[in-house]
Amino acid sequence: MDFDIISLSEEEAEKLTLIQLKLLRTAQQKKNALYHELEQNALTYKNILAANNVENSTLYNAKLAELKKEFDYQVEILKEQLIFNMSLKEPTVDEETGGSTEDGNAPYIVDYSLSYLERYVIVRDYYMTIEDPVERLAIYQADEVAVSYLNTYYNTLYDYLTQFT
Repeated sequence: MDFDIISLSEEEAEKLTLIQLKLLRTAQQKKNALYHELEQNALTYKNILAANNVENSTLYNAKLAELKKEFDYQVEILKEQLIFNMSLKEPTVDEETGGSTEDGNAPYIVDYSLSYLERYVIVRDYYMTIEDPVERLAIYQADEVAVSYLNTYYNTLYDYLTQFT
């Protein structure tokens, strides 16, 4: 995914935490949805003008400018929220679920909007940072969040982690 909601150098992007990356990804998705809505509204208005045989009037450009102004306003709000939330040192509250961006005490990002495969990769990558394979497996077995978060992938990851013991 390309991130253009805020400008970040490659070095700045590499320094972002997992939570900050999640915030950035969510804000970019919202911006992309707003842009799609802008395009759909502009097309609808153009079709209305064509149906009334006034497609060559200045009405379309005026409406497009109005839609673009609203789009820019909404994107500016997203930018401000993103910058503020990325500056926080603690997890932020997810507006949709009302919960924390971290589920319980999970040491990895818990994002239920991800596919199970993406969740698996995040959890696997976290556990592979633990060097001692016996300790890694013991911590994984005690991870209650992973059971519900990974669903059937929990056993798959368990089998993968046991290969190292």
